[in-house]
Amino acid sequence: MRTVFLILSVLVITLVSFFTLKSSGIINRIVFIEPVINKDSLIKEGMPERMTNQYISIRKSPLYQNKSFFIADTRENLIYFFDKEGNFVAKSPTIDGFDKQNPKKIDEALKSWYDHVHDIGFEWDKSKKQYIDVTGKRRIYSDALVYSHLGKTGARFFPKGVYKVVRKYHYKGFVGNGDNTYDINSMDGKNMALAIHGLYQSQYRITNMNHLISLIGGNFDKMKVTKSFEKTISANINNGVYNNSFGCINVPEKFLNMTENMAVNSILFVLGESETDYIVK
Repeated sequence: MRTVFLILSVLVITLVSFFTLKSSGIINRIVFIEPVINKDSLIKEGMPERMTNQYISIRKSPLYQNKSFFIADTRENLIYFFDKEGNFVAKSPTIDGFDKQNPKKIDEALKSWYDHVHDIGFEWDKSKKQYIDVTGKRRIYSDALVYSHLGKTGARFFPKGVYKVVRKYHYKGFVGNGDNTYDINSMDGKNMALAIHGLYQSQYRITNMNHLISLIGGNFDKMKVTKSFEKTISANINNGVYNNSFGCINVPEKFLNMTENMAVNSILFVLGESETDYIVK
């Protein structure tokens, strides 16, 4: 009887330990089997080399298994989406930040919308349910004041890093009839003003995005990116034709439709814009 009791006690402790380790993710990492990925095959299918290298890095890491994920390359104006098994779902051209990534401006770029509002001298009044000027200038709050401020910071870019999509919703100023905005947090839970969202509905951005769509090919469900698309981006890398947002990643409605059901809780990897050391770990 004593032996049976000891065996049962050990079994209970083992099961408790297992589920404790599993809930913490340790078991998942212990049993992780690194997949075999054929880089040449991905390149042959048309995935750009920078995207391919980032994809391989993600798939070979136990940290991101069983997570769908976006890879955004703001230098090349591209975004890809993959499901939890690492299968390709969709690609899209993007219109993104006016400014190039700048290590000295990362903290500024990662601020929340409220942080930016606070920087220009407004505070939220709970009783009035509106922003109030606390500088004594008696200004009336408008988003335009914030955007004007952002234009002077040199921080209108999405920093290299790993982020999480935390929610989705509809915003009338962007293209897309469904949930057209994917809010992004840092991996430690900090709220950010930056997001992935439907193209801002200005004629300038719409015209430029339509041109990119025509160059990349309408098949968003294919990995391939055309040489003409790459040449066009390269020729305009130092102007505001396709780098035309305040840091957010603007995408067409078609890409939203293909990713909306899987977006929340996905991981976002934003590549560095340098020639080397661009992979996010």
